Amino acid sequence: MDMGLDGSRVLITGSSQGIGFGIASAFLDEGATVVLSGRDKNRVETARVNLAEKYGNKEVDFFVGDLGVGKNRENLKEQLAVEGLDHIICNIGSGRSMPVLQESEEEWRRMFEINLFNAVGVVQDLRALLAQTVKKGGDASLTFVGSICGMEALGCPLAYASAKAALWAYAKNLMHPLAKEGIRVNQLSPGNIIFPGSTWEAKLAQDANSVNSMLASQVAMGRLGELEEVAKAVVFLSCQHAKFITGTNLVVDGGQLKGV
Repeated sequence: MDMGLDGSRVLITGSSQGIGFGIASAFLDEGATVVLSGRDKNRVETARVNLAEKYGNKEVDFFVGDLGVGKNRENLKEQLAVEGLDHIICNIGSGRSMPVLQESEEEWRRMFEINLFNAVGVVQDLRALLAQTVKKGGDASLTFVGSICGMEALGCPLAYASAKAALWAYAKNLMHPLAKEGIRVNQLSPGNIIFPGSTWEAKLAQDANSVNSMLASQVAMGRLGELEEVAKAVVFLSCQHAKFITGTNLVVDGGQLKGV
């Protein structure tokens, strides 16, 4: 199926590794131009080189900097404004936190900063670029990468789960105001996804029996999700076939959630 993304320009935040890197690969598969971003210069450069080589030395743009800092977002906006922007994938986040009820106030603030406030800053400073695309007759969308931890009590770190729940509330309530600007807003909430360097890779190496037991009892499909399964779903939410989809939270978890 032709996704209609050939030639489109996509910013993927937090894309030097993991799920963000997989999303970048999936967009390149569809002929899009991607803009990688991350805080670690070496990781971003390595990701850029790997993707450029894999896709026939196709140019892969990039930005290095903490997008939680307003000045960095201003610099990124100036960089993107040269060629415009069609889609934003907000993938900044981390679930590494403290045990439940042991979180300090500082840890609560850190979790919300990483998983919510960074995304808010990106939207506030970059959405004008998407609006410009719409004015020129193009399709523009904004997709947040959330987590099923923000949707149901699954035993996830409490501060992380709360921040991801807030992210979905933010995304859902952006739907109407951004629809007036012609921008679609959706979220993708993955479950347990395995990829090189992931938490689940480490857990399998440490105790595969416990992981398999959990999957058998809690996940309908009885397995971990693959990186490509998440990445392709994000691509769909951004593509021409999803032009009437906004305000949706697409869950990719193999049937782990029971309340959705």
